[in-house]
Amino acid sequence: MHKTLYVGIDVSSKNNTIHCSNANGNPIPIKQKTFPNNLKGAQAIESLLYHIASQFKFNKIIIGLEATSYYDWHLANFLSQSPKLNSFNPKVFRLNPLQLNRFRKSLGNIHKTDKVDSSIITDFLRIGKGLPNPHTPNDPFLPLKRLTRFRLHLVNNLIREINTLLHTLFIQFSALTQNKTFSQITSTTSLASIEEFQSPEEIIQKPIEIIQEFITKKGKNRFKDPKTVALTLKKAARESYRIKPNLARSNHFILTQIIRNIRSLKSALKEVDKAIKDELKAFPNTLTTVPGIGNVLAAGIIAEIGDINKYSSNDKIAKLAGLVWGRYQSGDFEREEKRLIKGANKYLRYYLIEAADSVRRNDPVFGEYYWKKYREVSKHQHKRALVLTARKLVRLIYTLLSKGAIYQPIIVQNHDS
Repeated sequence: MHKTLYVGIDVSSKNNTIHCSNANGNPIPIKQKTFPNNLKGAQAIESLLYHIASQFKFNKIIIGLEATSYYDWHLANFLSQSPKLNSFNPKVFRLNPLQLNRFRKSLGNIHKTDKVDSSIITDFLRIGKGLPNPHTPNDPFLPLKRLTRFRLHLVNNLIREINTLLHTLFIQFSALTQNKTFSQITSTTSLASIEEFQSPEEIIQKPIEIIQEFITKKGKNRFKDPKTVALTLKKAARESYRIKPNLARSNHFILTQIIRNIRSLKSALKEVDKAIKDELKAFPNTLTTVPGIGNVLAAGIIAEIGDINKYSSNDKIAKLAGLVWGRYQSGDFEREEKRLIKGANKYLRYYLIEAADSVRRNDPVFGEYYWKKYREVSKHQHKRALVLTARKLVRLIYTLLSKGAIYQPIIVQNHDS
């Protein structure tokens, strides 16, 4: 008969506070409850748990830690592979903070302290509903996961820098943000133009031949009609608001710094993409046989899913990514507009949504499905259709990863012919 020791640990960057109880919820008295979050503190917790389990004849230990960034990661690794605790078959769970917070509120507990939080974790473990998969020490997917998550961090920073560029550029050169002088405001030629010309007046005063030569040089002769681009740039300069010279100088300095950041982030993304591609070689897969899924998107999905054998169905992956709608029904009423569940893996959701957007533009089957869902509603059309396409994609991904199958495109018949 199993006699289980439940251990809740509230983790912070400096300290770990623990609470122990038996299966009935009765607390186990311990002299020291707070330990430093370092190797020495982990060893002290290890010794304490060994002493309690031995003294009270427990034969199983279940440990829960709130997954707070990576503050809990070292301790989870240490305890889950502790030789000293091995005879007690320890299982360590890194718990979702949102789930724990909801559980705490359901108990009517309005207090939030380290001591209270650790006891709430033990209660959550005892009930046993909604527990994630046990923590896997030395996770082989972790190096890839670190890279793909860092890539998303770079992407978010790049988006913020581009938004700042647009706001600042509107002050300096308002019409350039409104027309389509360049295909992308962050293209090489566009950024070079913003750096080169400090004000709209400077562009207006320069001969068209000089502007055209500049466009040709910075565009490396890729523009079919550089003169038209030069004329469009001059037109944007004439239509822009004017600002005082001292403000123009200050604003231009800010623009050059933002551009420097954008170039640095783009360069970093290229290097990270290469590192991801190299790391992905350790995980043979067939996801890249799907049109629109390259190495980066495949890596982001695989890193977050991990071992596909942990999932009994594609529904488990969809729930992990939050691609599930909450249902609100009472009596004869059921809400038509539904929201995605919260508390999901935001990284997996991001890579699945990005993959769905790419696949629907490259595969006719997913493209047709996307547009079908797009036309079904009048609100949130793109967002809804993309999420539903991502949910459809999850079913395919589960099949490909679990069976090692290669994607076989289906030819969509043209019904108009």
